[in-house]
Amino acid sequence: MNSDELRQLREMLPRGSRGQIKESTSFSYSYIDQVLNGRRYNLEILDKALDILRKMLLSQKSTSTKFQQIRALINVAR
Repeated sequence: MNSDELRQLREMLPRGSRGQIKESTSFSYSYIDQVLNGRRYNLEILDKALDILRKMLLSQKSTSTKFQQIRALINVAR
């Protein structure tokens, strides 16, 4: 993911996402922030962040612009 995609990902993640990522991956908040800011790379953290967005998309079932952006971001990440 490039820096623009990571910025979009960070902006779209709901509150509490860092905690969910920390619980499921056992990485520190600092390391998670570094990955989401593009200073480090960890596929497990990025996958979990995208999984959170997928779940949010399914629960909202919305056609708003924000959710279309999430879909596009998920497709780019694949």
